[in-house]
Amino acid sequence: MTNIPKYKKIYDQIVKLILTNEWPVGSNMKSESELIKTFGVSRLTIRNVLNILENEGRIKRSRGRATVILDKLLKNPFNSEIKDFSVTLNADYKLLDVQVIKNNFTKKFKNSSSLYYIKRLRRLKNNEVYLISRAYIPIEIVGKNVDKKIFKDKNLLDVLMNDFKINIKKSNQEVSAVNLSKNDSGLFNTAKGYPAISNTWNLYDISNRLVLIDQEFTVRPIKVENLYQ
Repeated sequence: MTNIPKYKKIYDQIVKLILTNEWPVGSNMKSESELIKTFGVSRLTIRNVLNILENEGRIKRSRGRATVILDKLLKNPFNSEIKDFSVTLNADYKLLDVQVIKNNFTKKFKNSSSLYYIKRLRRLKNNEVYLISRAYIPIEIVGKNVDKKIFKDKNLLDVLMNDFKINIKKSNQEVSAVNLSKNDSGLFNTAKGYPAISNTWNLYDISNRLVLIDQEFTVRPIKVENLYQ
């Protein structure tokens, strides 16, 4: 029987509470101390769960203020709303490439000579390409002899936390407008130079070491409903 990590069980429970409106959108989430008491786990486990929820856009955390529950909506071509964004997209990765490359991010990965480069696609239910992901993980984090299949059909955050026992402390996000290269435009079935959104996630472990850069490119922006903007 598969041993499901504690953080994943708590994450699933919280998502269910949000989706069933028991924890309504726009309301304040319980404090870290209250969540620790509710679920009977450590502060580190709760913080890992909150990091995932924040990365997915389900909550918004601000220093000195209560955490707000958000609703992340993905609009398809027919303007219907796909409520459970993470299930819709994360269940359908297509692994295109995994290789070890020279570290070209020396200002970010300061003590690594080589990186794992992982290229994947995410698709919608109609098989349309939604997002291109190019991720980079220092070879020291996961070792030199990793089975490439470990990156198939999985969320990379889950891989780091579950398979390699990396505790994620924080993340930051960089968003910019870009024009697609010839290669990427072909995957999206658009013209070269087509405008797109670049969304880069930088994830750090408990010692503030950068453990993952994930560059995501999409021509279909995600709409985040924030009632308190």
